[in-house]
Amino acid sequence: MKFTRRLGETQAVTQYPLPMSGPAQWEALESALWQTSIDLNDLPPEHIIVPSFALVDAEYQYQFMLQHADGKNVLRPLPATSDHVLFPEHSDNNPQLSDHIDCWHSHHPITAARLVLRVACNSRPRDYLCVASARPLEVSSTCNPISATRLEPPPAISQMAAASAIRSRICSPTALAMAIAYLHRLNTSAQYTKLWTELISDCYDPVTKAYGMWPQAIYQASRLNCLAAVECSTNWSTIEQALLQQTPVICSIRFDPGELDTAPLKRTAGHLVLVYGLSDSEVYVMDPAAADTVDVARCYDREQFSAAWLRRRGAAYFFSRVTEDG
Repeated sequence: MKFTRRLGETQAVTQYPLPMSGPAQWEALESALWQTSIDLNDLPPEHIIVPSFALVDAEYQYQFMLQHADGKNVLRPLPATSDHVLFPEHSDNNPQLSDHIDCWHSHHPITAARLVLRVACNSRPRDYLCVASARPLEVSSTCNPISATRLEPPPAISQMAAASAIRSRICSPTALAMAIAYLHRLNTSAQYTKLWTELISDCYDPVTKAYGMWPQAIYQASRLNCLAAVECSTNWSTIEQALLQQTPVICSIRFDPGELDTAPLKRTAGHLVLVYGLSDSEVYVMDPAAADTVDVARCYDREQFSAAWLRRRGAAYFFSRVTEDG
């Protein structure tokens, strides 16, 4: 099963590169607390369910709950620095799903699933993007035919230029900095180095002590006036659409030794790279694990990259375009 539903208004409708399903139906629960939901119907076992939310031009906090016939499961509130839960009535999470910091994994059939989102902000959310996506945890990777397209290479930043204590842990904020620098047309090293330094600090999750929490990266993009979402894919069509709309995509990949030729890492259980081009045989990426900025821009075999990205989870960060006045 593959499921994706995107709800949004204003910037999401005009600038997000993937098609929208329509606006959310917001319900005011109390002063400065809003709720909406997405029906997911029935979910098979061994699936990943990825919720995503972003709001620009407002201070906000949000939290997701997955309701189903056997109970409820809640993810931590965002931003990561917040510990104020928006579902105070919730108690224990149901064991039919395993709860991860970014998503859920189903281990049994889940019936009547409904994703509930609560947002704390001063007024009804207006410039927002809410996405729910689900797919099998593992699929046979696919190299479906695509239209070759290639953006100008984004600014190159190597995570290895950071302090030794964190350099191996900051692929997410580094890839995010390259994406945002491209979208905001930052063209000097001083500009995007400053952005990178700020994102390293802002993407840190004090609970897990990690820098790679997917929704925290999306939250930080929204603070920089860029609506973004984490989605799970099963083929290349979403990246192709995004590139044709002039927006690069950050892919979460994993591979073992010998599975991704010329990569700076020999193996990884989770690494984020910025994709800026495709052809039938190649994938053009900015790989933050490169030893220095000269080697950040790389070209990978598309079949190998497909296995590294799509075989398990297929998660990626997609971004809206940023207008001149945004």
